[in-house]
Amino acid sequence: MFEHVLFATDFSPLSRGLLKYAAAFARHAGGRVTLLNVQNASLPAQALRLSERALAENGFEWLVGIRRELEEMLQHEVLQGLDAHALLAEGDPAAEILRVVKEKDVSLLVMATQRRGFLARPLIGSTALAVLEKVTCPTLVARPPSRDFVYYKGAETTIALNRILLATDFHPVSDAAKRLAFGLAKAHDARVTGLHAVHVVLGYFPMRATPGEDDAVALVRRHAEARFEELAAEAAAAGVNFESRLCDGRAYEATLKTAQEIEADLIVMGCGDRQAGQPLGHHVERVIREMTCPVMIAPPDAAVE
Repeated sequence: MFEHVLFATDFSPLSRGLLKYAAAFARHAGGRVTLLNVQNASLPAQALRLSERALAENGFEWLVGIRRELEEMLQHEVLQGLDAHALLAEGDPAAEILRVVKEKDVSLLVMATQRRGFLARPLIGSTALAVLEKVTCPTLVARPPSRDFVYYKGAETTIALNRILLATDFHPVSDAAKRLAFGLAKAHDARVTGLHAVHVVLGYFPMRATPGEDDAVALVRRHAEARFEELAAEAAAAGVNFESRLCDGRAYEATLKTAQEIEADLIVMGCGDRQAGQPLGHHVERVIREMTCPVMIAPPDAAVE
C-alpha cells in the first residue's frame, strides 16, 4: 500500500519513536524507506560521502555528528533487510520535506509532532503544520507516548491495527480519507468506525432547510444517515467491517471522545478544502493537538490504493 515511506526526523527521542511505523508500513508493502534530516545551515556537496576528516578540514565539524546520527539510525534493527537510505538536505525543513515528497514519489510521510506552550500557535510543531497544509501524500503524525499499533522484535514488525476511526464531514475533499481508511482496514483486517458530528450553530441549519421544513437539524441528520448507508454499502462491497456513529457536538470533540471510547488505534481524517483557503481545517488541527493515538491525514489529491 505504501511503497515508498519518507521518515522525516530531527533525531529527537520523540521522532525516533516513530521509526518503527515507517519500517513496518514499508516492510508490509515490500517497499523502501528514506530517512530525511534537514539542516538550516549550508551543506557541502556530497555531504554524506565526504570523509569525516574532509568535513573537519573544511569547517563542517558539526556535520560529523549529524551524519553519525543518520548512519546509526540506518543500522537500527527495525530497518534490517529493508531497502533504506538516508538523505540530508538544507533549507527550510517544511519546504524540503514537501520537495522530497514530490520529487521522490513518496506514498507515505511519517513524522512526529509536539505540543507547544499554552499561547503558541497552534500547539502543533510549526514544521508539521506547514507540511500538513500542503503535503500531497498520506501523512502519519503521532506524539509518543500515545496508543501504539506497531510492534517489533529485531527486524520483524507487526502492524496490530484493529480499530480505525474515520472522521468525515461527507465533503468531497474527504473522499481520499475514506479510501485510505478502507484500504488500511482491508490490508490489516481492521474495523472502521465512521463518525459524523452534527454541530448546531445559529444560522447554520436554517439556510440548509427546505421550504416548509420546521426541523432543519432532523433534515441534516437524515442526510447524514443516508450518506452512512452509502458508505456501509461501499464497505460491504469492498469486504470492510464497517459501523457508523452519528452524534451531536463539535467534530473535533466528538472525534477525540469516540477515539477513546472505541479504543481506536488510528484516526483517519481528510484535510480542509485547500481551494477554499482552508488548507488543514480547524477540526483537524484540534484533533492533532490533543490526539491520544496516531492520526493519518489524507489530502484530497492523495493517490490512495
